[in-house]
Amino acid sequence: MRIVNPNFFTVDAVELAQKLLGKTLVRNINGKIIKVKIVETEAYIGKIDRACHAHLENRSKWKSAALHNRGGCAYVYLIYSMYYCFNIASSVKGDPQGVLIRAAEPLEGHTIPVSSHQDEKKKIYYHTNGPGKLCRALNIDISLNHVDLTTSDLIYLENQSEINQDEIIATKRVNIDYSKEDKNRLWRFYLKDNFFVSKK
Repeated sequence: MRIVNPNFFTVDAVELAQKLLGKTLVRNINGKIIKVKIVETEAYIGKIDRACHAHLENRSKWKSAALHNRGGCAYVYLIYSMYYCFNIASSVKGDPQGVLIRAAEPLEGHTIPVSSHQDEKKKIYYHTNGPGKLCRALNIDISLNHVDLTTSDLIYLENQSEINQDEIIATKRVNIDYSKEDKNRLWRFYLKDNFFVSKK
C-alpha cells in the first residue's frame, strides 16, 4: 500500500530513519517501475547536528532549501561533482531535518534479476549498496529535488512489511569527521544481517 499520509514523515529524522527501513521505494522511469527495499539510512537534524547541510555552519556550502520543506519531500544533492544522494525531509516545514537513503535491496524492475543464489546477489549488490550507486540505479537526479513523495507518480514509498526494533542496528554515520562531536551520534540505521547494507 502506498504511503500518502504526510503524518508518516512529520516526525524527527531519527525516528523516520528507522521507520523507513523495510519500506519499498518505488521509482517510475517513463512507465518502467523499479522497486527496492530500504535497508540502510542516516538521520540528520539541522539545528543541533553539524553534519547536516542545514546546520548554521554549513548553509553557505549547500543549497539545502528542500530540507526546510514539510516531511515527505525529496532533497537531492550532488557530491564530488558526480554522485547524487537522495534524502527524504522529515519533521514540519521550517524545521530542517532529513534522512539519507544509503542502501537498498532490489525487488522488482532492476536490470539484473534478483536471485537467492549468492553469486547472483553479488552481481547486483554493487548497484545499490551506497547512496550514489542507488541514485544511479534509480535514475535519481536534481530534477527530483523538492518532489513530494506523498503525491508524486515519479517516486514514492509503499508499506510492504513491518520491521521489529530488534532487527535494526544503530551505529555511527559515514564520512562526517568534519562534524566534531556530532560524528559520534548513533544515527545510522540498517537492517540486521541484510546482504545489501553498504557498511557494517
